[in-house]
Amino acid sequence: MQATAWEPEGVEALLDSKGALADPAAVSGLDLRSFYKQLVAARILDLKLGRLELPMWAPAAGEEAVSVAVGSLVGEEDWVFVGNRDAAVALTRGLPLTEILRQLLGQASAETRGRGLPGSLSSREHKLMGASEALGMNLGLAVGHAHGQRLFSRGRASVAIFGEGLTTTGMFHESLALALAHTAPMVFVCKSQLWPEGAPAEAGLMGDSVAERVRARGMWSRRCDGADAVGVRRAIAAALHRAHDGAGPGLVEVVVTPLAQDPPAERDPVERVRRLLDSRGEWTQPFQDVTEAEIHGQLDKAIAEVSQ
Repeated sequence: MQATAWEPEGVEALLDSKGALADPAAVSGLDLRSFYKQLVAARILDLKLGRLELPMWAPAAGEEAVSVAVGSLVGEEDWVFVGNRDAAVALTRGLPLTEILRQLLGQASAETRGRGLPGSLSSREHKLMGASEALGMNLGLAVGHAHGQRLFSRGRASVAIFGEGLTTTGMFHESLALALAHTAPMVFVCKSQLWPEGAPAEAGLMGDSVAERVRARGMWSRRCDGADAVGVRRAIAAALHRAHDGAGPGLVEVVVTPLAQDPPAERDPVERVRRLLDSRGEWTQPFQDVTEAEIHGQLDKAIAEVSQ
């Protein structure tokens, strides 16, 4: 049983609510300060975009662990099939801020020529594929692309990010079957939202989580706490390693907590990493202030440029 209604069940815990690591070796070789800056940048980008009052904009505060992990871990030849709350993936992947804003604002000068879906981003250079209008179609497209990656050479993969709602569609199950049948280098990243006042995502499916249902079909899977950014990063890295190595598809289910629900501070992935840095003597208020000022300045400059 979970300790509180805010704590998800059946997750692999690496970074606890106080910012303590269960396995210190998990951050070996990882620049934690740079990692934290990426999480902060993702949070500020979401806040700024929310204030622009974009049509059909869906906030992603609380989901930064997924966006930063995917954006920073995928290889140069990997493609990412994003949804409409994954702008931070593009930011971490290196898509210029001005291009991100032009696409989200629907400007004709953007790479998508103003024809992308609200909240979604695409870039051939940065290997990002935006969301499709048909529900779940991006999963099928991602698997087909992953099969092509496998035929081309080992060491390439495709990643699809989606919400748990798609796991009830036929396209989700067909995509899993195709990925398994062709040993496709495919990584499914499912974001299951935690709503303490409502039923969990698996309530209507015999109590099984997405990761458990996928594992029952013979696919490698992991279930992570979205507030544990280090754990999410490790799980997605493992899935990508398997895909690159030719071991076949995998699914990482990340239980995220929408910050719009005003959860406890420990459910915030940015705050939890801040606590880790603080415990290591690597966080100070001046560091925080400089980081935020730098990111705000870059965003304000980009907004002013695309608004001319």
